[in-house]
Formats: sequence, C-alpha cells, structure tokens
Amino acid sequence: MAEYVDRYDVGSQESTTRRYSNVNLIARIISKYVLRYKTLFIVELVLVFFKMLTVLAGPYLYKITIDFFILNTPTSDGKWLANMILGLASNFSVDSVPEISSILLVAALLYVSISLVQWIVTTTQLYYIEKLGLYVIADIRTDFFDHMNSLSQRFFEYGNTGRLVSRITNDAESLKKLLSTGVIGLIADLLMAVSIVVIMAILDLQLTMVALIIAPLLVLVSRVFQNWVKDAWRTARTNVAVLTGKVQDLMYGVKVTKSLTQEERSLAEFDEVNEQNMRVQIRAETVSVAFSSVVTVLSSIMTAAIWFLGGQNVITAARTLGELVAFSAYSTNFFSPIQNLAMLYGEIQSALAGAERIFIILDQTPEVEEPENPREIDDIRGEIEFKDVHFSYLEDQPVLRDVNFKIAPGEKLAIFGPTGSGKSTIINLLGRFYDVVEGSILIDGVDVRELSFETLRKTVVIVLQEPYLFSGTIEYNLKFGNPEASNAEMVRVTELVGIHDAITRLKNGYETIIFEGGANLSFGQKQLTCLARAIIADPRILVFDEATSSVDPYTEAKIQETLKQEMENRTVILVTHRVSTVRDSDRIIILDEGKIQNQGTHEQLVQNNELYRKLSEMQLVSVGK
Repeated sequence: MAEYVDRYDVGSQESTTRRYSNVNLIARIISKYVLRYKTLFIVELVLVFFKMLTVLAGPYLYKITIDFFILNTPTSDGKWLANMILGLASNFSVDSVPEISSILLVAALLYVSISLVQWIVTTTQLYYIEKLGLYVIADIRTDFFDHMNSLSQRFFEYGNTGRLVSRITNDAESLKKLLSTGVIGLIADLLMAVSIVVIMAILDLQLTMVALIIAPLLVLVSRVFQNWVKDAWRTARTNVAVLTGKVQDLMYGVKVTKSLTQEERSLAEFDEVNEQNMRVQIRAETVSVAFSSVVTVLSSIMTAAIWFLGGQNVITAARTLGELVAFSAYSTNFFSPIQNLAMLYGEIQSALAGAERIFIILDQTPEVEEPENPREIDDIRGEIEFKDVHFSYLEDQPVLRDVNFKIAPGEKLAIFGPTGSGKSTIINLLGRFYDVVEGSILIDGVDVRELSFETLRKTVVIVLQEPYLFSGTIEYNLKFGNPEASNAEMVRVTELVGIHDAITRLKNGYETIIFEGGANLSFGQKQLTCLARAIIADPRILVFDEATSSVDPYTEAKIQETLKQEMENRTVILVTHRVSTVRDSDRIIILDEGKIQNQGTHEQLVQNNELYRKLSEMQLVSVGK
C-alpha cells in the first residue's frame, strides 16, 4: 500500500519542507478565524492606537520639560503643552509665577499619568489578545476534530494517533503566540514604527536618515536568519509530535513490555527520542537567540551614532538638548518593535510551523464523501445486495472479485472464510468506509453511495472484534449510539445480553466510570457491553465483524442467544472464521481469496465444500457422516 503512504501516513507528513508560505498561513488564520470575531479584533486595533499615543507622548514631554523649563531653550513647537504645564503648576504655587520645583512636579505627574494610562491600555490589550487567541484556538481544534471525523478509514489506518494528538494540542496551543506577537503584534509594531519615523523626521531629518541606514542592514540580517530559524522550529515541532507519539505507543504497550521484560529497551528507545527532541529544541533556541543578539548590537550602534552626531548639533546650538533626548527616545522606541520581533521571531516561526501542520491535516480530502444530494429512506426493510463488486486497496492487487449475493430482510447470514479472504473488506464496503472499485452495494434497492452518512450508519451498526469503550460512565457508553434511549430500554437490552447483573454488582452500577481501555471490566464484559450498545442504537442491519473470535465459549453462547431473539426484527451478518459461530445461521457464504466459493447451510456446506469441511474438522466441530 505504499502509494497511499505520502497522502495518508501522518509520519510522512512530518517533513521539514515547507508547504505553505508564512504569508499564506497568516492570511488564512486572519480571514478564516480571527475575522469571525470582528468586534474583538477592532477593539484590539483601537487599543493598539491608544497605546501608540502613550508611547509617543513620553519623549515629547521630555523635550518640552528640558527645553522650556530646565535649559530655557524654548522652541516654536510645544508652547501649548508648556502653557498647560505652567497652568497646572500655578495651582501648586501661591505666587503668580510658579517655582521650577512645582513645574517639574507637574511634569513628573503628567509622565506618571501617561505611564499609568499606558499600563491600563497594555493590560487591556493583552487580555483581549489572550481572549481572541483562546477563541481562535478553540475554533481551530473544533474544525480539526470535525474534519478528522470526516476523513476516510484509510487515513486512520496509516495515521499515528500520538502525532495527531500533538497537532490538536501542542501545535494549536502555539498559535496563541502567532496571534499576540504575530498578527496583532505585527500590526501594532508596523503602526508604531511608521508613526515614530514621521515624528523623528519632524525633529531632525538628518539624524532620521542616519537611524534608517541601519534598517536595510536589519532586513539583510533577517533574510539570512529567516530560513535558519524557520527550519529549526519546524524540525522542533516535528520532534515534539514524534515524542508524543512514542510516549503514547510505550504507554499503550506497557503490559506487553512488562510481560516480555523489555523495560530497559523501552526506556532506551524513549531516551533516544527524548534526546533527539532536546537537541533540535536547543538548536532552534540557539538560532533564535543569535538573531536577537545581532539585532541588539545593531540597535546599540545606531544609538551611539545618534548621540555622537546629535551631540555635536547641540554643542553648536543647531539642535536643543530636549530635541536630542526626545529623538534618542524615539529611535529606541523605533527599534523596540524590531527587537521584540527579533526576540520572538523563533516563537512566531514555531507557531507558524504548528499552524502549517494543522492545515496539512485540514486540507486532506476525504476519500469517501457524502453525495451532494443524499437520499433518505423511510422505513428501511434491511435488504442488502452486492452486485458484481470488485475492490482493491492497491491497483493490480484485488481483494474482492466479482462478489454477488443478496440478503433478505430479517435473514441471518454468515460470511465465513480463512484470514485474508476479504471478509472484513465486505463489511467496510457495506458501512462505506471505502467505496467499491466496480459494481454496487444496495440497501433496499438504493446504492449506498447515494445515501447520507447518517442514514447509512444508523441503519448499519458494526460490532468490532476489539471492543472499545469511551471514557465515561457505563450508561454513557451504552447509550452512545442512541442518547435518547430510555433507561428501561437500556436495562432490557443489558438483561438480554447478560451483562445487567455484572453492572449492578459494581459500586455505582450504570454510573460507574470506565477506566482507560475498560480496565475495570473483563474482556467478555466489554464485548457484551459493546453488543448491548449496538442493539440500543436500534439498527435495522446488525453486523458482527469477528466479534466473537476472542471471547470465551460462555460469552459466545450468550451472544448467540441474543442474536436469536433480536434477529426477528433485524438483518444480521456474522463475519468470522469460527465454525461454531456460523453453524446456526440461515445461510453461510464461503469466501476465499476474494471470491465466493459456495453458500448454503452448515449441513449443506459440510457435504459440499471441502474448505468448510476441513476447517470444521480442524476446529473440532462435529461434521457428521
């Protein structure tokens, strides 16, 4: 099945090669998720604007205070602010002309007020950023899980559960950084940088040009480091997923590990993956820190150049000291967004790598899709027909060839054959987990490809070989397929399958919480619970896919007894390789190498089919003379 690996195997989708550009990822997140909350997004932009005003106000207050009141070198601009400070200072002085101490006190209080407003705006902005981020993450996780449910069975046969869990948890969580430092932060930094450059140019165009000389150098450094940081963090995100998958694999297999005394080997394998994850994380952090350090050095060079050239202008009286102090503060603020971006660039790239890994899954196209105009069938009778069905998982490797049979409503049919004969494939096609390559499968004369998934899968319920119970109460599991079922119906069915007494002996009865993997129930109890769950779902067609192959004879006998009572109102299909399971069926189909060899009752096949007779003898079933 190698041709499906690149498309469906989650492991093969862990490549460090980028599939989407950063621009595409950010645009997709904004258009599809962020703009779902337009009001919240607009509030963020308004807060960004007010924060920008507070940042710009501080250095301007420096300039006015130094030039007008400390050095007495007033300039043509800023008189309105100087007059306001003088007016406020008069309230603290008994004289008509306030003292310098009163003036400086007012200036200091104004600066504290500006800082307080800035703190309030920044805190509010961070709160709403976190809120917006949590909303977006919740939506992405919902879309991810919903899309996972729509993907075809083949995807999950190739997918690694641990790596998928990592995408919906770790990768989604990393997107919060993308929203705060990426989307909103990028807008805020861009707006701030443009505003500061305009004010710097007004203060001193020559020094502004000097400051901007560093900008192309920063762009060049960013381009050099960009791919290094991007690849480093994508590799790091991939290794987190590998580590998560390995932990899950080892935890699920802990019983096998202990029984074969392979604890040391298990630990060694984990250590290898863990150490590899540590190395790539260190490399990613190192590259990010190097980038940040280079930006810091360039910023220091710019500040030194401004004070060297600007200081000479102050000495020659070409510029006031207040203007130089304000310009220096603005230049620091100009590079502050760039430094922030440099410090957080690695986290942004990590978030983008996580976003890409999520979108790779979201962009998977289901192999089996619901029809555009699905048909609904009222009062389904349960007639099934396979017409000239051919199927293969891989081209030129047929699994089913020219399969034809019909099941009457209410009939109990067994599909019997050795391992690998294609029995389970027939059930997968009936439930439309795959689509036939050729031919058709009909329910009450309607092709299953024309039915809605809801109608089809409420009609056909499959009891699997491996019983699976969800985390939750026993009642939750029993009513999983039919939450509206009454307690009386639930008890009736559990009594029917013989599990009621075992449940009532538990401390909390039907409210007992099932441990992970159903560890507080025996295998037989889990199997009977799954059978009860299928019956409570009230399907018209009930399918057992090797459901009794691993249970004890007593449990199998209980299942067979249940089938006798339930088959009157349902079409029942038994898929098995055990003769004891099928011998009481109305009809048995012998399947071998993807073809129907023969069909009939147990007695007829014992006489007429060599494969069936041989398997009956091997399983110590009396075949008579």
